[in-house]
Amino acid sequence: MMSPSSPVILNVNDDVASRYVTSRVLGLAGYQVVEAGSGAEALTLADEHTDLVILDVRLPDISGLEVCRQLKSSPHTRDALVLHLSAQAVGPGDRAQGLEHGADGYLVAPVDPEELVAQVHALLRLRRAERKVHALSEEVEHQRRLLAMAMASAADPMALYDANGRLLFANQVAHSARGERGVVTPGISLAEQEAKDPALAPFVRMMGVALSTGQVQRGAVILETGRGPRHYDFTLSPALGADGRVAAVMATARDVTEERSAEEFREQFIGMLGHDLRNPLNALSMSAQQLKRKGNLDERQSALTERILTSAERMDRMIRQLLDFARSRLGGGVPVVASDCDVFDVARRTLEEMRASHPGRLLVLEVVGDGRGSWDLDRLEQAFSNLLANALKYSPGDSPVRMWGEANGQGVVLRVHNGGPPIPPDELPHVFAAWRRGSRAVQHESKAASGLGLGLYITRQILLAHGGEVTVESSSGNGTTFTVRLPRG
Repeated sequence: MMSPSSPVILNVNDDVASRYVTSRVLGLAGYQVVEAGSGAEALTLADEHTDLVILDVRLPDISGLEVCRQLKSSPHTRDALVLHLSAQAVGPGDRAQGLEHGADGYLVAPVDPEELVAQVHALLRLRRAERKVHALSEEVEHQRRLLAMAMASAADPMALYDANGRLLFANQVAHSARGERGVVTPGISLAEQEAKDPALAPFVRMMGVALSTGQVQRGAVILETGRGPRHYDFTLSPALGADGRVAAVMATARDVTEERSAEEFREQFIGMLGHDLRNPLNALSMSAQQLKRKGNLDERQSALTERILTSAERMDRMIRQLLDFARSRLGGGVPVVASDCDVFDVARRTLEEMRASHPGRLLVLEVVGDGRGSWDLDRLEQAFSNLLANALKYSPGDSPVRMWGEANGQGVVLRVHNGGPPIPPDELPHVFAAWRRGSRAVQHESKAASGLGLGLYITRQILLAHGGEVTVESSSGNGTTFTVRLPRG
């Protein structure tokens, strides 16, 4: 019983008996068979549903060779397979002529039924494979066109490199940015790109790392354009093959010139503002100190003078933070001047000062080991003060703030802990970012909301300048702990 999806075979033969035998054999093999007794009838019956035509070479009206040629030239039947069957034209030249006219096979009659079915099976398997390959090829081409369209229409420069670092494709934005220099020509190597545009050296270097390691790389370049120098941040994303090796690298870039300009202006402005504020602030502090030393002030005047001095000290700390921030962003980090000191003495002195300014709070220090080394004493005091102030700010007034340290041959570890509310998970990754202020300050702490949000940022910069680091852990069960690690200088 034939299924609806059985292949359709058109059996063309003017010999009724031979045609019957062939159709009978193919029908028993599960094929749908349509019969034609002439070339004209065959051309009429054949359509896009015909899978195979078994075509006698000698037909009474039209040569089987011509029928084959017309079938192969028609858009409706050109995909149909043609198997020539002949008892007369059996020489090599005849067979060659039939194949040249587009036939896919050639059998000599009388043909053994098993051989006929086997030949038909083989030809139809070949056709199914060809159709699968064609469908896959069309799908691949469709996806390639979609990818090319997506890359071409992207708003940022994009380029694709092969495993050897040769450029395969660059979108229109990349051509607009660097096309006049010839660095986005398909097939160009990384060395050739750098030779044509030396400003691409950081990009070429990072591309070499991406190709050798298979890891995503990020960097920045400054490129000269018709609009002047432009800042680009780029990302290199390697694609790994089945063998784990880099097969290609996708390079994407983003023009961040406006963002950089605004950021640099802000940082330069902050630096200048902080510097220029120090002179009037110093004059204010000196005047208040002279009034205090002069004496003969009543209680109200003394209170006002103390308030002026306290506010001036807080403003001085803010200005120092602004200047430190500007230096770290524009000058390559917070400057440090190392000298021999005992880090535990620095911690002890800082804690005593914080204890004096927070008389109602319990601050505890415990240290173990030798804390001597080569560090910037003033900068460490600034970092410890920031950490202790942060712990006091974000913990209840009746809870202790603990600081403990331990030293070994490699360096010193100090921890500052408070039992206040935990840092929210969404804030934790940004604790050491500039201008960040936590949302969990204890309400009764009168100075909780003061500050610029630079303390922890500057603390981290100070530790980095010493070759160390500061990290944080925070949970509802264990409170918040900042850990400082300092290598011995």
